[in-house]
Amino acid sequence: MLLSVKNISFGYSHDHPVFKHISFDLKAGEIMTVLGPNGVGKSTLFDCLCRLKLPQSGTIIMDGCPIESYTPRNLASIITLVAQKVTSIFDFTVMDYVVMGCAPRIAPFGKPRAKDYADAQQAIEDIGMSCFSHRIFSQLSGGEQQQVTIAKAIAQRPKIILLDEPTSFLDVGNQQKILSLIKKMADSGFAIIMTTHNPDHAIQLGGTCALMHPDGSMVIGSPENSLKEELLTEIYGIPLKMIEINELDRYACLSPRL
Repeated sequence: MLLSVKNISFGYSHDHPVFKHISFDLKAGEIMTVLGPNGVGKSTLFDCLCRLKLPQSGTIIMDGCPIESYTPRNLASIITLVAQKVTSIFDFTVMDYVVMGCAPRIAPFGKPRAKDYADAQQAIEDIGMSCFSHRIFSQLSGGEQQQVTIAKAIAQRPKIILLDEPTSFLDVGNQQKILSLIKKMADSGFAIIMTTHNPDHAIQLGGTCALMHPDGSMVIGSPENSLKEELLTEIYGIPLKMIEINELDRYACLSPRL
């Protein structure tokens, strides 16, 4: 098992946990989509998985070893986080930005080697943006920046990639591009955990769906078994319906007319 999370809880005080008693496993090539309203601890869970925060209880085992046994450099070879919004105040080219993902393999005060640039170029090709290598990252659209940031994560060559709301701020076309890219990454062997506010993303990606409840608990299962109307309505506070769309051969999560 690539990742085993066993009964972890986190809170800024013992009386008010952000989440509690969360357990799940993740294998290489699997996708887990994490849903839940604002403030339930989705990003905090990612912080714990990256060792930016320490759970109050429970264990996290990555690639067979406790997470606390890794040095920061070694941990970066196992897991990486793609944040919601990435900005750059410097005029990095796309190639320069992506090759920074190779940093865990570069000696302190060292420079990227030819192999690092080759890995970065391959990552750019993997996301279908070869012609963007010499473009300025800060001048790209939001959707293009998000794809390039994922390429940077690929160049890092981790085993697990965390995507914190990667479709935020994107139009529907770019959202679908990101979802297709995530499927491709899983097919190539990466384990993916993605947070989103859209239950349809979990349906489209398949794999495992995890719903974080405001009381700190988590419900985990397949999208078909987890995305129940009653539970979605309770979590989000509005009546949501799961409707079968014959033309798309799948279910969709829809809200009532305003």
